[in-house]
Amino acid sequence: MEFDGKLNAVNGHEVVLSVTDERIIESLKQFDLTVEQPEMVVKLIDERQLSPQQRRKTYALLKDIADWLGYDVDDLKQTMKGLFYVAFGIEPFSLANTDMTTARMFISFLIEFALDEGIPMSQSLKDRTDDLEVYMLQAMRHRSCVLCGKRADIHHIDAIGMGNDRTTTDHRGREMIALCREHHQLAHSMGWPSFSQLFHVKGAVPSSEMIKKLGLMTQKRMDEIDE
Repeated sequence: MEFDGKLNAVNGHEVVLSVTDERIIESLKQFDLTVEQPEMVVKLIDERQLSPQQRRKTYALLKDIADWLGYDVDDLKQTMKGLFYVAFGIEPFSLANTDMTTARMFISFLIEFALDEGIPMSQSLKDRTDDLEVYMLQAMRHRSCVLCGKRADIHHIDAIGMGNDRTTTDHRGREMIALCREHHQLAHSMGWPSFSQLFHVKGAVPSSEMIKKLGLMTQKRMDEIDE
């Protein structure tokens, strides 16, 4: 079944769509959502053209990656776009006139590649990202300081109190951020509100899978807490 609609709201992981065709509404009502939740594929039509800032960020990332790998920038651009098409099923696009959503996704894709390959940047990736929340999680996953790119520890925004054992704490649902030793100490000394405002960063809540991969909790510990 295919139908047209409009995006009304995004609340966490809940996406609200509106549909005006009553026939579609009646067809959707036939599903018993208490028994099953049918999968959907949503194609978002973004009519906003990428901004000059997005274009500058994209080419700055491409240049740093190309310089490190010894590629020509234009050749690397075509290679990275090809990998992006395959990874996300995106149709070919031009950086001259693509939409904002595609540009934002491509920037995050380039950042992920740079983090995967350990490619040094001429500017903090925090200033290159177009999606701060995604970058916060990317840096956390790679244990890369969100500010300087050095090896990072995971800083809890709502600090675990004195006397609490990190090995027995439930880390799920907690805001965290990846910070190197120096920035970690600075965040503690300044206090999170001041640190966040000064550096324009925010915490992110990692998934249970990421928490396990970061070594913060095991599945066994999660199961014990949930019992």
